[in-house]
Amino acid sequence: MSFKKTAALCTALCLTASMTACGGSAEEGDHGYLLEEETTTAFTVEINTETLAPEQEEQVSALADTLTGELENKTIKWLSFYDPWHPTGLGNTKPVSVELFEKKYGGNIESFSTTWANQYSDLSTYILGGEGIDFFPASEAVPKCVISGMTQSYDPYVDWSSPLWESVKELNEMFAIGGQHYLMACQATEGYVVYYNRKTIEEMGFDDPKELYENGEWTLDKFKEMLLEFVDNDSERYGLDGWFNATPLYLASGVPAVSISDGKLINNLNDPSFERAMQFQYELNKNGLVLDKSLFNWSPQIQFMGEGKELFYIGGLYEIEQAPDIWTKNFGSPEDVFFVPVPRDDKADKYYYNAEIDCYNLCKGAGNPEGVARFMECIIASYDDENSIQINKDKHKSDYGWTDEMLEMKDEVKRLTSENPVRDIYGGLPTDYANLVSDTINQPLQGNDWYSVRDAAFDAIDLGINDANDQVAAQLQ
Repeated sequence: MSFKKTAALCTALCLTASMTACGGSAEEGDHGYLLEEETTTAFTVEINTETLAPEQEEQVSALADTLTGELENKTIKWLSFYDPWHPTGLGNTKPVSVELFEKKYGGNIESFSTTWANQYSDLSTYILGGEGIDFFPASEAVPKCVISGMTQSYDPYVDWSSPLWESVKELNEMFAIGGQHYLMACQATEGYVVYYNRKTIEEMGFDDPKELYENGEWTLDKFKEMLLEFVDNDSERYGLDGWFNATPLYLASGVPAVSISDGKLINNLNDPSFERAMQFQYELNKNGLVLDKSLFNWSPQIQFMGEGKELFYIGGLYEIEQAPDIWTKNFGSPEDVFFVPVPRDDKADKYYYNAEIDCYNLCKGAGNPEGVARFMECIIASYDDENSIQINKDKHKSDYGWTDEMLEMKDEVKRLTSENPVRDIYGGLPTDYANLVSDTINQPLQGNDWYSVRDAAFDAIDLGINDANDQVAAQLQ
C-alpha cells in the first residue's frame, strides 16, 4: 500500500473522530475509547539501490548538480505514521527526492515510527526528551502546533529569493501565520477526482464527463442533474460514493470554512459563496444522491462502480496508483475506468480546486534544520524536473497500467490545482474548535438546514478563531 493511500485511509478512519491535539493524551483515541499504549522506536528499512535504470541514474545525477550547498550533519530525523522515504513492496521505488538528497549531500533519513492517534503525543515526548526529531508531515499543525510550541518557523534556513523557493513562495504564503512560515509547502499536488465507468455512462445515455469537461460543461449543476437521473427512485442504484465527497465539492466555491489572510485565521461561515456550497451539500443528501454508508458498515462500496450500480466516486488518484489487477476489481474493466476533475462551481469566478499539499513541519528543537531545508529543496527540484516527471509517468504506465489518456487527465487536474488551489485549515485549530467546525459543516450531509445549523454555532466558532489568533500572537512575542 502506498504512503498516500495509507495516509488517506487513516484520515478516513478518523473522519468521525476527534483530532488529537498537539501534546494531547496518547491513550484517548477515537470517540473517547481507550487505545492500547504503543511503543514507538526508530526503525531501519533496507533499500534496493538499483531502483532506477542507468539513464535515469544519470538524469538524477545531473539534477543533483543543480543544487547548492553542503551539509556537515547529513542525517535528518523523520517522525510519522508512514514512511515514504523507505518504500517497500512491488512497484514502490525510492523517491527521486531521496536519490537527490543522497547523491548531492550524502544525506540519510532516519525514520521514527508512530501511529495516527499518537503522532502528536509522541512528538511531544521526543521534544521534551531532546531527541532532536527534525520534521513531521502534519498539514493540520498550523496553528495548533505553533500555539503549543511544537513546531518552529523555517524562514531562517531558506533563501526566498532563490529560484527553487521562489517557485513555491506563493503557495507557502497561503499558510503563513503571524508573519512567519511554519508549513513547508513543496507542491500543490493533484486534488481529488471524480471516477466513473464509461460503460455505465453509455448505458444511461449520458455524455461522457471527459467530453463535458473539454466543452466547459462539467459543472456542479450538470453533476447533480446526472446523479438525479441515475438514482431516480431506483433502490439498486447509488449515486455518489467515497469517503471524501463533501470537501472537494464545497471547496469548488473557492471559499473554505476557515482560511488565513494577512497572517490571521478568518471565519468564512457567513460568506455567500460558502453558504451556496453548503446548500448544495444539503440538496445532494436530501435527494438521496449520496450513498448511505451506514447501510454498508460505514464503508464505501467502490465495487458497485464495476457492477454498474454506482455513478460517481470521489477519491484521490492513489485509488488507481497500484497494480491494475487490484484497482480494476473495484472500478471495472481497464477500458471502462476513467476520471475527471471535480466539477466547476457554476457561480464561482474561477475554477477553484481542492488542493492536496505536499508539506512538512520543522520540529521545535530540531537537531538538523539545515538538513531539512536542503531536503525540501530536493523535493521541490524533483517536482519541477522534466526527467523526474517522465520517470513518474513511465512508472504509472509500466506499474499501474495507466493509458496516455489517463496521464493527460492527471496533468490537467494538476494544472487546475496549481492555478487556483484552495484548502480548508479548520483542522489546524485547537481540537475542540476544530471538532466544532467539522460537526457544523457536516450537518448538511445529515439532512439538516445549513442556515439554522450555522447560526447556532457561529459565535462559538468565531470566539475560537479569535482566541487562536491571540494565542499565536502571544507565542510569537
